[in-house]
Amino acid sequence: MRRRPPSQRFVDAPRGWEILCGANPVLEVLRASPSSVDVVLAVPSGHASRSVEELARSLGIRVESADATSLDRLTGGGRHQGVAARVRAFEYAPVEEVLARRPPLLVALDGIMDPGNLGAIVRSAEVLGAGGILLPRDRSAPVTPAVVRAASGASLHLPIARVVNLVRTLAQAKELGYWVVGLDLAGPARFRELPDLERAVLVVGGEGKGARHLVLGACDFRVRIPVRGRIASLNASVAAGIGIYELSARLAKRNQEAGDS
Repeated sequence: MRRRPPSQRFVDAPRGWEILCGANPVLEVLRASPSSVDVVLAVPSGHASRSVEELARSLGIRVESADATSLDRLTGGGRHQGVAARVRAFEYAPVEEVLARRPPLLVALDGIMDPGNLGAIVRSAEVLGAGGILLPRDRSAPVTPAVVRAASGASLHLPIARVVNLVRTLAQAKELGYWVVGLDLAGPARFRELPDLERAVLVVGGEGKGARHLVLGACDFRVRIPVRGRIASLNASVAAGIGIYELSARLAKRNQEAGDS
């Protein structure tokens, strides 16, 4: 009987496993959660794959050789850089645990359907110090390997929770001392006009329509990002990055001043 090529064995994974491609995402998952990696496929002597192979082998993870054509087919033409890994499907954090940690800043997303945008927002949130992401089960892209790749591995370091009812979750956050700040093109306030806040949830709406009316209605403040050019609005992930930075800076300054007093 003819033996299946490595790439075919790689595809024939048990349920609950996914294919992640790209040198940086695979490196991040090896560093952050090596137990979630089953096997690594790499193009021999590839520049980007060398460090991945070395780390995987040092961790006792099986590495199999593949050619670039096989990886192109396996990843659907994704930018694999000669590296792919079979990883355990993403595990969401329980929303109760995310709220119980009470980080100064959380980010709630309503209607972000594009995996690239979701990954970019997760990356910005992690880099800028947010303590978690709240995603609705409906009207949201799930965390897939494409999102992990777009986030450059940031999803492995930031708790992400899926919630049944975002409005109800925002109400729970308020009970824990959070103020809810929604990004809104027609918002009456700017970030610099917000009062001192100890904790905040930033609500970011989806591409095109923004956050739903009920979700905006649950916000304590609706803020706009001033637009001075001819284009009417920003990409959702760009707007989210600006909002996360603005709120993170205000919260850090306020909490530092409170600690110094």
